[in-house]
Amino acid sequence: MIVKPFAPSSLTLGLQALVRRLHPSHPQFTTLQQELKNKEAGDFAEHYILKELEKLPQLSDCHIFHNVMLPTVLPMQIDILVITSSGVIILEIKNIRGTVHFKNDPRQLIRTLDTGEIQVFTHPEIQLEQYIQAMHHVLNKHDIMIPIYGAIVFPFNNVEIHREGEGLPIVMGRELPMYLHKLLAKNKGIATTEITNIILSQLQHRKPYPLCRYYQIDPNALQRGVFCENCGHFGMEKLKRTWLCQRCQHRCTDAHVQALKDYYMLVGDTITNRDCREFLKIDSEYIAKRLLQKSLPTRCNTGKYTKYYLSSLLESPIRVSKSPVNQYKSPIEVDESPITRKKPPIEARESPINQSNHFQKATINPTKCKKHTENTAK
Repeated sequence: MIVKPFAPSSLTLGLQALVRRLHPSHPQFTTLQQELKNKEAGDFAEHYILKELEKLPQLSDCHIFHNVMLPTVLPMQIDILVITSSGVIILEIKNIRGTVHFKNDPRQLIRTLDTGEIQVFTHPEIQLEQYIQAMHHVLNKHDIMIPIYGAIVFPFNNVEIHREGEGLPIVMGRELPMYLHKLLAKNKGIATTEITNIILSQLQHRKPYPLCRYYQIDPNALQRGVFCENCGHFGMEKLKRTWLCQRCQHRCTDAHVQALKDYYMLVGDTITNRDCREFLKIDSEYIAKRLLQKSLPTRCNTGKYTKYYLSSLLESPIRVSKSPVNQYKSPIEVDESPITRKKPPIEARESPINQSNHFQKATINPTKCKKHTENTAK
């Protein structure tokens, strides 16, 4: 049962907007474009595995999460988390093609492409061991002691794998059902719903926005205007009840919403009437006000100093399958199956995440993109 369904990562969505609005001549364009391709490949692989898990009848009583981030001492962003009656299973998905070597001393993942190019990445086992330890930390705060398993999953047969020595399991996509079957055979009667409630109550949603600040790109380098999804042209014209693309004559009533989302992901989490007019390339202060008030219910101050909060454009509730599992606000009914405890559970609190804002001018740094890109393969 899918509890937290697939959704593209925040960085993928932001990079799509950034690459869309940067001119190809920008010094960081090529690097950002490659980073976007890597992120989209990772998302595609995670979505594929999630759909395959959903087909497995033996997982019908299990709870499956995509992209789990929890407040822990160690950084933790789990690709796929499966909560079963045998324990917790963490899957680290790697969509890599070519020839890969898992080196042990030092621990590195080395990929050799068909062109002969060699690339070095962080060893996935290091990530996975960190996630397993962090998950133990989360459950130990509730005095829950259960087995936690981990595996590195390659979804497709477009990779040749070489490995030095022993380590955590490396599983191909076609092998995953059998790997899970063996783990589920160790049924320990663990209360999956109680653990699921703990995960749901502590989920975090970190976003790297605004990306212009993240990559140190001058926001003035972004292309202005409303994007036409039909022909890819910027500069749709605002008519009475719709937007019109002068190039292909495509009409769309809410084309401005994506432009406002782009502003949120790239520039800042609040916007003024003037910022809106400049970014969407519209002249009328009245039209800008009407669009902002219709799209953004929350604002602060009044008059020409009014700021509208953009975060609501990307905040949507998690869709949960029809099951005893409800939204975050409603806990799951707890199984009567026992969980090994040391003492009564301790309540854990979720810590809020602050985000910065504002349209600031920054110095262009062509190497910043590589610096901030995590050296892992997806």
